[in-house]
Order: sequence, then structure tokens, then C-alpha cells
Amino acid sequence: MNSKTLLALALAMSFATAYAQSEEQVLNSDPIDVDGYLKEKNVTDHELEQIRSEIRKQKNEVGLNKEKTKGFKELSKTTEKLSETTEEYIDEKKNTQKEIAEYNKKIKCLMEEHPGADCDKYVRNRREEAPVVQEVQVAAAAPVVSTAEVAPIEEGPLKPFEQLKLAITGGVTNYSGDTETLRADNLGLRAESNITDRFSMNVGVGYTSFQTEDFANNTYGNQGYSPYYYQQYGQKGRDISYKNYGVDIGGKFFIAKTERFKPFIGMNLGYNMASLNYMKNDSFNANPYGYNAQFGNETYKTSFANVGLALGTEILFTRSVGMVVQGAYSRGLGSSLSSESSKNVSNNPDQKRLNQLADEVINANALSITAGLMMIF
Repeated sequence: MNSKTLLALALAMSFATAYAQSEEQVLNSDPIDVDGYLKEKNVTDHELEQIRSEIRKQKNEVGLNKEKTKGFKELSKTTEKLSETTEEYIDEKKNTQKEIAEYNKKIKCLMEEHPGADCDKYVRNRREEAPVVQEVQVAAAAPVVSTAEVAPIEEGPLKPFEQLKLAITGGVTNYSGDTETLRADNLGLRAESNITDRFSMNVGVGYTSFQTEDFANNTYGNQGYSPYYYQQYGQKGRDISYKNYGVDIGGKFFIAKTERFKPFIGMNLGYNMASLNYMKNDSFNANPYGYNAQFGNETYKTSFANVGLALGTEILFTRSVGMVVQGAYSRGLGSSLSSESSKNVSNNPDQKRLNQLADEVINANALSITAGLMMIF
């Protein structure tokens, strides 16, 4: 190998070595950014990585806390709504359970053949309707009603004196006699109790009153008891006041018993104490005219018995409140049982008028129409 060849080989090897060193230097040099400046080299170690990890962890927790805060706000709103609906649910549950317990107690009382005193409010008027028996059960969480139909209860007959009725009545009475037709007002209080489902007995007290003009005074005037009579009492007849206090006992038979209306017929026997007197009762002596006629201070008291027939109906608004409407006919039994005049009729013509009017009322046909409020116990 000549010298030229050796020289070329040496140059080639030197070039290859220089190229390799230059490439390694380029690879290990700091990076340059796009603008031609050197880019800072990222350095790290274990502690830095822990710090960076903690930062990332805390950022995640901040995000979680924000989401949790938002969630708690929403939970607070829903909790308030839940509280309101829960309170409403509990109230409704208690009310329903109370009504169901009351219902079951009523059904139990109606099923018993001989219920106790605690069942009085359920069985007192059970004859008026036959309820369908239903058994109700309540679940622990919420009221659940289950029903089982049972045949209607057959109501037994009312026991004697099991039901009591009180009635306050008022109305009018027309007395139609041989010579007089009079109208009176009446008030009454009556107590009644059952004997059977259809028959009842009652007792009552009553007050009747009217005022009328003594038209027959003109007759006495024509007989010579005037003019002093008219000077004293006027041209019209003297006004007469009639008052009657009575007590009676009777019975009623119910023709039909429906849910609201209970028509009946009745009969009663009564005892009455009546009094009559002139409204203007000043005394006056007509003796100067030759007749010893005494006027004034005339009164008449009498007692008598009467018998009556009634036709009417009871109208029920509720189980314990209603009204009674009836028409009645009555008439006195014969004459007075006892009587007392304040003046002698021989020389007191107006005393005679009171006696005659009392007999007229006793023997008159009396037609009454009454209505009143009734309470049932």
C-alpha cells in the first residue's frame, strides 16, 4: 500500500471519528425552542413529585367539596319537604286509625246480644237502620283497610222505656160551641217513652188562653142594667180573659216507621183547671135604677175532664233531633167537676155570663193544630 492510500485511509478514519463525536455532542446538548433560544430543562425528584401529587389531590378534594356542598344544599331542601309530608302523613294516619277503631267498636257493640253501658251511644237507635258489618284492620306502617261483608244485623224490638222523647209544642185551638166560636193559643210540654216498637205512652202539660168580648152585655143593657153600665164600662162589651192549665196522659200508635217520617194516631185523657174573669173588673152598683144589679169583681174557676184524639207525624232530622206535627180533636166529658163563682148570679148578671161561657168552652168541639221541636234520648 502506497503512501497516498495510507494517507486517504487516515483522513477517512479521522473524519469518521470527528463526525461521531459531533453527533454525540448534538444529542446531549440542551434543546432549543422554535425561536432559537435554549429551552429550560425539566428537573424533578421524589419530593417534587410528592408535592405535585399533593397539589393534584387537594385540587380534587376542592372539587369534591364544592360538589358535596351543592349536594347538602339540595339535601336540606328535600329534607324540609320530607318533614312536611311526613307530618301530614302521621296526622292522617292517626285520624284514620282513630276512625277505624271507633268503627270497629261500634260494630262490636252492634254484634253483641247484651252490650254494656259503653255501647249506649251505638245501640240506642240502632233499630232505625241496619248497618252492614265490616271488619277493619290496620297495618303497622300505614292504615290499610280490609273489609269483609257480613249479613245485615237483624234489629231486635225496643225494650220497654228504652227510648225517651221530649217535645215543646205550640199552636192554636178553635172552640166551636152552640153559640160561641172562639180561637185560643196553646203551649205544651210533653214527655214520651216507648212500650213497644209501635206503641208509646206519653204525659204532657199545657196552657191555653184567649180573650173575647162579652157581646151578651147588650142583652143585659136592654133589660135595664144601663145606662150606668155603659157609663162605667163603655158601649162595647167587657173583655173576658180565659186561662186553662191542663195535664193529660195518652198513648200513640205508629202506623209506619220509615227513616224520616213516622205517622201516628193517638188518644189522651186530660184534666183541666180553667179560670175566667173580666179584664176591666171595677165594681159598680146599679141599685139607683131599681134593680140590685152588681157589676165588677166577677171571676169564675172551674175544673173538668176531657178526652182527645190526635193524628200526626214525627219528622226526624237526625237520630236525636226532630219535630212533631199533629192535629187533635177534644171535648169535655160532661159538666164541671168543680166550680167556684165570686158573685151570686141572682143579682150579678155578668157573673152568670162567665158561668155560661165556661160551660160553652167545656162542651165545645175543640180542634187544635200544633207543631214543635222534639229531642230523642
